[in-house]
Amino acid sequence: MPRTNTPPTTKRSRRARRVVGALFGAAALAALSAVAAPTASAATDPVPTSWDHKYTAPGVTVYVTEYGDVVSVCDTAANGQPAIVGVSDSRGFRYSIQNYRGYRSCKTYRAGNAGSTTDLREGDWINLAYVGDGGRAWYADYLNDH
Repeated sequence: MPRTNTPPTTKRSRRARRVVGALFGAAALAALSAVAAPTASAATDPVPTSWDHKYTAPGVTVYVTEYGDVVSVCDTAANGQPAIVGVSDSRGFRYSIQNYRGYRSCKTYRAGNAGSTTDLREGDWINLAYVGDGGRAWYADYLNDH
């Protein structure tokens, strides 16, 4: 078989395509890394910004706004454990919020979000049990007077 020589211009265009493809790939990888990289800021408070109560324990913060019966649980530690809060009133256990979304994330329930169980009685003591490190639970209560 006779040997054929590839013209130099064809070799250069193939090499140029490979280089350009590699550059685009590297740029895309850098862009994805920048988007997926976690920020150095602390966990932000979920909306609304004015909370009636805030309870903190290792790996978890619970925010409460009485008007609208808003309860939010936030994961505040990169420990691989979910942030969980259980809510009860004089009728007994009402609901739990389990945040498996990971570090620096919050999950919020409002009255009516998950059915009638999230509508807490006015003038009642609301009891919270919360945990964020997979260890012991922490407890708090408040008078739902708004």
